Amino acid sequence: MKIETKRLIITEFDMSMAEAVHLNSLDEDNRRFVSDEVFETVEDAAETVEFLMSCYKSGKGPLVYPVLLKDGTYIGYVQEVPFDDGTWEVGYHIGENYTKQGYATEAVTAFLPVIMKQLGITEMTGICLADNFASVKVMERCGFVKLYEGAGNYQGEEREICKFVYYLSPKEIVVKFFEDGYTNQNFDFIMKCVAENYIDHSPASARSNADAVGILKIVAEQFSNLTVKVLDVFAEGEMVATRILYDGIHTGACMGIPETGKHITFEALENFKVENGKITESWGYWPDKEIEEKLKSE
Repeated sequence: MKIETKRLIITEFDMSMAEAVHLNSLDEDNRRFVSDEVFETVEDAAETVEFLMSCYKSGKGPLVYPVLLKDGTYIGYVQEVPFDDGTWEVGYHIGENYTKQGYATEAVTAFLPVIMKQLGITEMTGICLADNFASVKVMERCGFVKLYEGAGNYQGEEREICKFVYYLSPKEIVVKFFEDGYTNQNFDFIMKCVAENYIDHSPASARSNADAVGILKIVAEQFSNLTVKVLDVFAEGEMVATRILYDGIHTGACMGIPETGKHITFEALENFKVENGKITESWGYWPDKEIEEKLKSE
């Protein structure tokens, strides 16, 4: 991974960073709020860096990435940590010598859309101690929504916590729906990004995320090597409007027409409603007459 912002680089750990990780971890905020991330020696830091590097290959997490200034100075990290239920929690730390300059907000804002698309998720949890005012501010500035404030488990202890959630934008979710649903056939993601009570107002008439996956599988049987290109996408609030170019080879019965092996392209207009990180409704019509004429043409 390599993400660049105006002032920062988010990349992957290597062993040369161990001393900087050690020194950066010793500040008072770390000792107060995340004491398990304090490394008293370079050797402790090196052991952790080596472990984190191994997690990049497994992809199972924790997925922790160093945050550097443009001159290569290590100033902290951003991370995603998995829960047992398959959800993920964001984490971050900027060393005390670099705080109050907006670096955490800048890093988290850039990091979230990239890592969430990589993980195939549409929502991210954020949990911090209620009196960690700096961390609360970062999540608020990054677009997290507070779900809860009160007593809760924090690193094995009952503490006063704040729990937040962050969603990919409706536009990002819809674009990924097309990429993963049609081109990549990542149906597990479709089950996550489409609501269980989803309503499709098109003739296909899906009434759940499982129905949506079933329709995508039928399309995959009708057209092999299918790719989609989002020609236009517009979003306002919860609503997303798209113009999509479909491109594939007719290799299965479609509209009663047996396999022809023809390569065809066509455009469709499809609109979506996205609520709390889930597609809940859609409206769209494929140009059936145009598709039929192309399949029947000599």
